[in-house]
Amino acid sequence: MRVALTGARGFTGRFVREALTAAGATCVALSADLTDRQAIDAEVGATPFDRLIHLAAKAFVHADDWRPFYDVNQIGTFNVLEATARHRPGARCIVSSSAQVYGPASEGLIDEDAPTRPANHYAVSKLAMEHGARCWGDRLSIVATRPFNYTGVGQDGAYLIPKIVDHFRRKADTIELGNLFVRRDFGDVRDVASAYAGLALSADTPPPVLNIATGAVHSIDDILDRLTEIAGHRPAVEVNPAFVRANDVAVLGGDNRLLRAALPDWTPRPIADTLAWMYAAKP
Repeated sequence: MRVALTGARGFTGRFVREALTAAGATCVALSADLTDRQAIDAEVGATPFDRLIHLAAKAFVHADDWRPFYDVNQIGTFNVLEATARHRPGARCIVSSSAQVYGPASEGLIDEDAPTRPANHYAVSKLAMEHGARCWGDRLSIVATRPFNYTGVGQDGAYLIPKIVDHFRRKADTIELGNLFVRRDFGDVRDVASAYAGLALSADTPPPVLNIATGAVHSIDDILDRLTEIAGHRPAVEVNPAFVRANDVAVLGGDNRLLRAALPDWTPRPIADTLAWMYAAKP
């Protein structure tokens, strides 16, 4: 089985490549500029593959320039799907959306039937991508995934968990954080990669939309406690008002029943394993 992969050099893509290879598939990277319709068409036409996993995206939510979110996440995805429908009709296409499409008003363990209320340009672009992708549904088998928070070795230090791990590894005296009481779904990038590979290769008939989530939630205090056990050290926490989100929901995680039904052998790692792996990795 040959699986085309966009975003192969990104944080998630590196682990998806490994997961595909471990499953016996051949991973072929697509690297053309997503916003260049002709370049994408030429690359897809010249690259034989059976399935597609589309990860490449503009992902940093707080970026000031909102246009690339739509140029890349929405129109870029349409360029990929259009080319795939032309050259590889009938192919299964796993496209990466985001749990952020549910919006900040969501609370608890959210399933795929929850209302979507995206509240930033990144999330809006991802939901628009989901809706537009359906236009190729008569020629492609499209699965839109909505991953919740996940982390791991190699994630940018601007993200919360790598930032916390780095402070523990350096035995920093203090760390500035926001709300400590909120509980969130924190997955492991290796499990996310395994889910993508499984959905592309082994799932019989995956649903058109499904969450990638652990189904469990942890508070920031939980993360601090577990890292304290690992490191034997705990920085003093200073709450920075700039990091505190007004009206932050207390509990936000993903219901993963559809994913577990599609991939019965898929089991997410405990958060403690992920934190130990990250702490032990070379900075």
